[in-house]
Amino acid sequence: MRVRLSLLMALAAFVLPAPFAVAQEKFPSRAIEIIVPFAAGASTDLGMRVLAPALEAKWGVPVRVIDKPGGNTVPAVNEVMTAKPDGYTILADGPPQSSMLDTAVKNLPFKVTDRTFIAVAAYTPMMLLVPADSPLKTLADAAAAAKADPSSFVWTSLGGAGAPDMAFRQFFKAIGVDVTKTRPLQLKGASEAVTMTAGGHVKMGVGSYAALSAALQAGKLRVLATAGPERWPNQPDIPTTKEVGFPAVETLYWIGFSGPPGLPADIVAIWDKAIKEVLTEPTVQEGLLRVGMKAIYEDAATMAQRVARERAETQELWSR
Repeated sequence: MRVRLSLLMALAAFVLPAPFAVAQEKFPSRAIEIIVPFAAGASTDLGMRVLAPALEAKWGVPVRVIDKPGGNTVPAVNEVMTAKPDGYTILADGPPQSSMLDTAVKNLPFKVTDRTFIAVAAYTPMMLLVPADSPLKTLADAAAAAKADPSSFVWTSLGGAGAPDMAFRQFFKAIGVDVTKTRPLQLKGASEAVTMTAGGHVKMGVGSYAALSAALQAGKLRVLATAGPERWPNQPDIPTTKEVGFPAVETLYWIGFSGPPGLPADIVAIWDKAIKEVLTEPTVQEGLLRVGMKAIYEDAATMAQRVARERAETQELWSR
């Protein structure tokens, strides 16, 4: 009898479908890796290093931020896209590695839209800036200067499809100026863009608050407008682009989470719930502000819609 019972139990264990076994395993039960496709100290890295400890405290398992820069984010994104869809390898997502990627890089080894979107967690708006002694006092002044003589309107460009260049392309489209008639100054990064603007080498620059705050506090820059949905908490006196008459100019550098294709809905739901909860914590909100970002929760569906909208706009603006 005992032998027969043992055989029946063994047979049951053998034939039970895999989904049943997975459902019994608590998630998460081991260390999680968040893959950041940028170097340490970049906005995505800094934001994730605020969020990861909060998730770790909630779940009671290590949540590690792994920086893997290079290759226009493609190697890091591909690593996540080809990872096992179990929720333990997650991408620190954002415009360069999602909505702007297949415009910036052709012949990708994956489809941008095949990833599993989870949630958006924070953002920083692009800010339109000029040297402190610039005669351009408002964004309308900048628009007039660009329209009067596009060929002498020098602006900071980081090359390729990215949030800073997106803000300028939105601006030029809004005022009816052909971007190809203007003079982009090709630079290597956000800090160089701020330095060149502060030094008066361009008519106008673009940067995030984290990149420009030191020069702004030193009196070397003026911000004409914030290309975001609301005034920035650390600079409440600076109007938004919408407030000064340019509602079409809105460029957010956001960070969020996505996983490999086929990530199960129950795992997505666990991630979503945890992200939504940690974003309400004052320590997380304050930590994000310290690194130049603001908490903003968007679920997977809203995130997918954002990426689709930004992707279409990127393709349209870079076709000019």
